[in-house]
Amino acid sequence: MNSEREKRKKFRLDNRIKDICILAVLALVLVFASWKIFGSEKEVEETVSALSQTEEKISRLLEEMEGVGEASVMICETEEGVQSAVVVCEGANDLQVIMDIREAVASALGTKEKAVKVYLKKE
Repeated sequence: MNSEREKRKKFRLDNRIKDICILAVLALVLVFASWKIFGSEKEVEETVSALSQTEEKISRLLEEMEGVGEASVMICETEEGVQSAVVVCEGANDLQVIMDIREAVASALGTKEKAVKVYLKKE
């Protein structure tokens, strides 16, 4: 009878140890997942902020160029880097201005000219 009680106690103890181990692993997974989720949000915010600043700098640069006029820039980025850029400006009805814009933006972003699209700003 004593032996049977001891076996049950040991069985309960083994189950408790297993439960504690499972809970500990789940807690670690939860902590890691939270860190990854909330840690990456800050990185995304920093990237968006840097991207906005770059868009502003390029817009100001383009507005200094002959024939461009008022300009807005949007940069499209992936994990690999800049994928494309869109420029909307007043001077996009002149082919030479479009070519100059594409060259300037591609140089500033380190991308290909064909990745830069230029459109005429509505009046």
